[in-house]
Amino acid sequence: MGKAENGGGREGRGGRQSASTFPNRSIPLYYQLENILRSKIEGGEVLPNHKLPTEQELSREYKISRATVRQALAALVSEGLLFRKQGKGTFVTEKAAQTKSVKLTGFTEDLFTEGVKAEVRVIEMRAVPAPERVAGVLRIPTGEEIMRFKRLRSVDGAPFSYVINYVVPEIGQKINEKDLQHHTMLHLLEEKLGIPLGTIRHFVESMKADVEVASLLAISVFEPVLYMETAVYSAEGRAVEAVDTYFRSDRYRYTVELIRSQQLRKDRGKRSR
Repeated sequence: MGKAENGGGREGRGGRQSASTFPNRSIPLYYQLENILRSKIEGGEVLPNHKLPTEQELSREYKISRATVRQALAALVSEGLLFRKQGKGTFVTEKAAQTKSVKLTGFTEDLFTEGVKAEVRVIEMRAVPAPERVAGVLRIPTGEEIMRFKRLRSVDGAPFSYVINYVVPEIGQKINEKDLQHHTMLHLLEEKLGIPLGTIRHFVESMKADVEVASLLAISVFEPVLYMETAVYSAEGRAVEAVDTYFRSDRYRYTVELIRSQQLRKDRGKRSR
């Protein structure tokens, strides 16, 4: 058995389930299992308050070690999609009923679709040491060299958002200034570099603009802005990009549409009878 921490390259050797379910042995098995279980939960295949198979059952099903299964489940518990009951097992939380997969789109494509005149100015393209947060997203050591791209986006002639993209050098070195002026990073990753994208995670909060952000967005220092941290993963679960985006709060509104699962309604209706 291989260790979960190093990707488990030898786990499940000879097992059809492991070979077909985890085709990329360079990605840690726990992380691949975490994504498989998350997809089942978010897709409504496993409903809120329903019990998951035991660690031993999941270990047999996917032909991986229990330590690997435990690591994947712990990540989903930390994320709030699962909870544990002492002596009873692991269950799906109510939060799962509010989760909805969103079509991957880029800001620029959205604006062009809506007929808005958008402009992009490339401010910086350079190699820099990876900050701690970015290193965590990209799963590299803090301080390791990465590529950083800074862009200012304007709509109808006025600043709208300030975007900072971080990618590993093997990706960043294939992107030029013209690419950044005319395409989103999502488009470049998929269409130019041929990387199929999977999950994209956004963390959104309000914060006060520092001097750099305020000067670029043409607002006062300490004025509130909408800050978005983004992590982009390939279809295989490999981290490919980290993004920091600052939006002018007076020019941007973030909307999330939650659709209640029809299957969830039927299931709860049966339990209430």
